[in-house]
Amino acid sequence: MINTNQHCANHEAARSRKFSIFRRRVKLQSSPPAGVIFKQADTPEELTQVCKLLYNSYTQVGYMKEDDTGYRFTPYYILPSSYTLIAKQGDTVIATTTVIVKSQEELPVEQIFSLDHIAKWDRRIAEASSLTVHPDYRSQEGSLIHALLKYMFQVAREDLGIHDLVMACTPKHMDFYEALLLFRRLSHEVIDAFDYVNGTTATGAFLNFTEMHADYQRVYGDTPEERNLFKYYMEYEFDSFQKLSKVSTAYDGNRWSAKELEHFLQGPIQGAASLTPDELKLLRRHYPTHEYDHLFGAQEVTSALMDTDIAGLVRLRTNMETPVVLRRIETDRVHLTTPKPYELLNAKELRLLLGTYARSPIKVQSITLMGGPNAIVRFDPTSSPQVRELLSNATSPKPEATLTDIFAEAFHPPELAHAG
Repeated sequence: MINTNQHCANHEAARSRKFSIFRRRVKLQSSPPAGVIFKQADTPEELTQVCKLLYNSYTQVGYMKEDDTGYRFTPYYILPSSYTLIAKQGDTVIATTTVIVKSQEELPVEQIFSLDHIAKWDRRIAEASSLTVHPDYRSQEGSLIHALLKYMFQVAREDLGIHDLVMACTPKHMDFYEALLLFRRLSHEVIDAFDYVNGTTATGAFLNFTEMHADYQRVYGDTPEERNLFKYYMEYEFDSFQKLSKVSTAYDGNRWSAKELEHFLQGPIQGAASLTPDELKLLRRHYPTHEYDHLFGAQEVTSALMDTDIAGLVRLRTNMETPVVLRRIETDRVHLTTPKPYELLNAKELRLLLGTYARSPIKVQSITLMGGPNAIVRFDPTSSPQVRELLSNATSPKPEATLTDIFAEAFHPPELAHAG
């Protein structure tokens, strides 16, 4: 036991020294690189450049195999829950990363690491993926990579409402994220082969945005300005950072048109040829309407689907109500989260707190508890025209109710302070 304790103490001391060396080597700029703008990739031409940049970078380091297309393409680049961010000089994309907001689909990192210990009913998770910088811009003492990371953190926190940002990288790069950016390990396990990046070894980590300000101030608050990541990431404001052009609290807020999707799947990128049948079905579920039929051929969709963050109330047979957040709506079921899932076993009807839908309760047929805060509510689709109307986009829903509104309605004042 003494030897074990001594070994742990020695390991932590060595780790602390290594992190201290990393932090002393930082040299930050008070402004981003001149002439570079940071924005969302919102045109086919920009995303095409992203795929070319990623292909060149990934094949060079062995993260993907060379092919005839010259592009790296995955379904996560065009899912409605994904936001690809770029640094652009003139008309040229020189750096990129993608933020994938977690919906009912698994994130790429979930292929190798569980997120159960950070997943909470009232916290929104996203993955930072596909980070790369053009070789000609990798010097400048890291000014471009830090500016892109600052932009990504700002977008994730302020525009997308993310609470925890997860990521996977090779073990040799993990020191950068742990020592400088204060990521915490998802697990100390090292995965031998991560298929998403051609079987490369991988480690996983996450950044808690709700604690980021305090953590950065504690570690960097008294350091000189050129090494002060607290001031850089939390206080500096850069005019070259653009607000997202397409964003929504619902996961269907960043859709590409049928013409744009055709460019990615059947144009120069030839994305359809690089995707597996399951990946094509994944895209089809998120692009289910008829204007996309010709792009998917035999990939049938079984039901309409919408990932969202709509607030709701479940009325119990006792006539009490419990608050829920709808994460996915389908033609005959709703996936939701709630702080008290066990109460749903006594459910009678569901109300969507969304404009006129709040006045149209949906009769519950069955409840399936999925573990943790997750549950599935099934209902008769023939008796729920408002759901069909919502899925068909026949109406323009009014802004959703906030969780504060739900709690105010569902709990008495003494209980409200402990509601979420």
